[in-house]
Amino acid sequence: MPGLMKRAWEKAKKIGRRRQEPVRETRLYPRLMNVGGYTTREKPLIKPTAMNVRKFSRTPYARRAINTIKDPIGTLCDRGQWEIVPKPGVALTSEIKRQINITTSCLERPNRDDSFESLAEQTVEDILVCGAGAIEQQLGSDPKRPVWLWPVDGMSIQIYAGWTGAWDEARYLQTLGYGNIGGVQGIQLRNDELIYIRKDPTTENPFGFGPLEIAFATLNRQLTTAEYSGNVAGNAQPQNIILFQGATEDQIKRVRSWWHDEIEGQGAMPIVGYQDLKAIKLHAGSDAALYLKYQEHIIREIAVPFGISPMNMGLEADVNRSTAEVATDRDWEIAIIPTAGLIRRHINREMIEGKLGFYQIHFRWTTLDREDETEVARRYGIEYRNNATTPNEYRAMTSRPPMKSKFGDMTAAETQMLVGKKKDIHHGDTEDTEDPEGKNGKD
Repeated sequence: MPGLMKRAWEKAKKIGRRRQEPVRETRLYPRLMNVGGYTTREKPLIKPTAMNVRKFSRTPYARRAINTIKDPIGTLCDRGQWEIVPKPGVALTSEIKRQINITTSCLERPNRDDSFESLAEQTVEDILVCGAGAIEQQLGSDPKRPVWLWPVDGMSIQIYAGWTGAWDEARYLQTLGYGNIGGVQGIQLRNDELIYIRKDPTTENPFGFGPLEIAFATLNRQLTTAEYSGNVAGNAQPQNIILFQGATEDQIKRVRSWWHDEIEGQGAMPIVGYQDLKAIKLHAGSDAALYLKYQEHIIREIAVPFGISPMNMGLEADVNRSTAEVATDRDWEIAIIPTAGLIRRHINREMIEGKLGFYQIHFRWTTLDREDETEVARRYGIEYRNNATTPNEYRAMTSRPPMKSKFGDMTAAETQMLVGKKKDIHHGDTEDTEDPEGKNGKD
């Protein structure tokens, strides 16, 4: 212990006065250095993603899995489903309003070709396919729309893993073409010029892993199997082979010719006779020959990395209304909300704070959290009976106008007290009317 304290004291004496920002002692991605990874700044790291993953994304079930997440997020990009607002505790001043208007304008018109919806859809596509969504951002001269955004092919981006954090030091390199794997040519990009969104980041390497990338690594022979099953179904391969023991080649040719001329396509039942005739099965003649069970297994293997239910991939066996509703809600919470949150966090950190320098406002989705209306009504009933809310508060929460009755702003206890008081008054008036002078046998 004294030796450790001595070494720590000597280290502190060499360092001298402590900096405001401490210096990191550990190394980034140390295991990559075993293979000569990023010991030099001139050598960026290449993401080891198979090029065929793009082709795999165009197959029916892979496309269905991608669209299950991408399409709802694209819908969320409509203007009414997101907003720029002050952070909690920040007052809405004229300066904050100006910052909100600037940020909103930048997102609504990211460039001359894209809308916010198309920008987000292309980015989410790359996140799901290869685990790397990239958006270039640059400053313009228009003060009302200073930041421009462009979607970038995430698979074309290489990373300098030894980036020191300096603002003027390149962190990314966009390669040109599929053959430029050595980083000899390309476009250098600083950290503030590229929003690089990683899916499932780790401390092992600077890249993320896309759901389809994981499925492709597991099912790299799926395309071959699908092609084979399609050929089997389309070509109607014969199920049997016939063995004529002792027949000569000339006899076999005559039998084949007779079969083509008299039997094939005629619908007639062939009757033949020959010594030791045998029929040998070549393959199964049922649906098992199409590998349908294996294709169902592939569908499930694709659905699992995306976090969606097989029902969303077209497997609807033994599905009823209750299980379908639960599966849909689970898909929204497990797959769509995290991906939308990934987009939100990078917009806030990299664009609003990093590029625009606005630290008092943030981007948020307004309709991302979906609530069960039955559960909301049940919870409101409990709170109303416990005098914790009023009918108008519930109506405001469900986007309905307030009640015109005075009971709308009363709790359950206040309503009961007022109703009881009116009953007492009404009951007293009735007694006075029936016996106004108290002449009912009492003094």
